[in-house]
Amino acid sequence: MTEQPYQKFSRIRREKLEAALALPLPASVDDIDVEGFFDPWRHVINGIDGSYSSESDDLMIEVLEAVRDGTTFELIKSRGFIVEFMLYVLSGHDLTECGTSPRGSWPDQLDLWQPLIDKWKAYREVAWS
Repeated sequence: MTEQPYQKFSRIRREKLEAALALPLPASVDDIDVEGFFDPWRHVINGIDGSYSSESDDLMIEVLEAVRDGTTFELIKSRGFIVEFMLYVLSGHDLTECGTSPRGSWPDQLDLWQPLIDKWKAYREVAWS
């Protein structure tokens, strides 16, 4: 069976996320930004350097959890446009799909979503401990 373009695109996104999740976590703050260790701002989100503030990690984790829980609209209402912007970042990196207006988000790779959240939280603990 021939792989359809949308299937190929989804497979490539999955392979990229699986590769990022397979990287080892930094063991200490000395390993942050060292090649070969997991860095969500390089391996999951690229082109946006969110690693300068723990608030970036905290907010992204909160948004990832809202996507997982289907509570993005509630989070936007309570936190404002910054949440919507982070949803745009996730969508722009092909990590979420968006519906028609009003735009919600859901993970393209649902089975990898919780491992992504867990790994990002673990990274945040090392980076900002």
